[in-house]
Amino acid sequence: MPSLRVLYRDTDRMPYLCVLKEACSERGLELVIVKAEGREFGELLQRGQADVLAENYWGLQSFRARGEPFLSVASAVSFLNERLFIHPDLGGLLGLNGKRFAIRETGPQLLIPALWLKDHGLKVEQVIYSERETGRWGHWTKVAEGECQGCFVTDLYAQAPHAAGLKEIPIARYGFLGNVTLTLTEGLIGSRGADVQTLVDSCFAATRTFKSDRAATLRIMAGEPRRLLETQLEVPDDASLERIYETLRDELSDNPVPTADAIWNVWRMRLDTAPELVNFNPLLMWDLSFARRAWQAQHYTGSHHARGS
Repeated sequence: MPSLRVLYRDTDRMPYLCVLKEACSERGLELVIVKAEGREFGELLQRGQADVLAENYWGLQSFRARGEPFLSVASAVSFLNERLFIHPDLGGLLGLNGKRFAIRETGPQLLIPALWLKDHGLKVEQVIYSERETGRWGHWTKVAEGECQGCFVTDLYAQAPHAAGLKEIPIARYGFLGNVTLTLTEGLIGSRGADVQTLVDSCFAATRTFKSDRAATLRIMAGEPRRLLETQLEVPDDASLERIYETLRDELSDNPVPTADAIWNVWRMRLDTAPELVNFNPLLMWDLSFARRAWQAQHYTGSHHARGS
């Protein structure tokens, strides 16, 4: 059976990746899923130490802009999977104007809040906190203490600020590419196009399973994903695992295809820190021909069955 070596970094990717792995196996492709250590990520793809990267699209754009033949082919989530919390003393969203906003130091969370706030006409003082000080996704504690008045927290970690009495402000979906965006190289597409098509076909299947087959997904999550999740999240019982499943399920797009506004926002959020992207068209980062064929097979097969029923 042919195989692809897939690198990921954060453990909350593993539930979807393990469902994807099973879908690939059913189609004759083995995924070897490996956690990347250290700061290198795109460099590992450059050196051929990985076939596919499962995340970090936001940073990989720079590699493509500098001439590296990186291409992304699927993305499981196309909107910001974070919630906006404010101090309970604030009346509402506009109360953030002129206030201090807590920012997580790690990854795209250092950049995307600023873009969201700008797009919504809010001017705040951004205060960056290291997780060495706050713990993982713990910058919300600075809002609870009154040091800041607002922050974003990812869905999986939203229970704690809720329990502490912070006020959640519902927000409309906002385009963003985060969890499980698959990036590979033009060389792999040229030499193993059939395997790439199987990978993307399997992404569509994995999304369908995750969103509609609770029992199958929980069966997979109860294995290695649960063990890994327990290193960062509390998973003391089956009910906790089901809550994590429901959170991840609700974040998924209907199909693993990026939206135009997601691509645009992830490009815009880096313009101030990545000058190589200023004249770069982010659409050059994408090859959606595999997704189009997968969607057509799913769509027309479904239509055919519907006509025949």
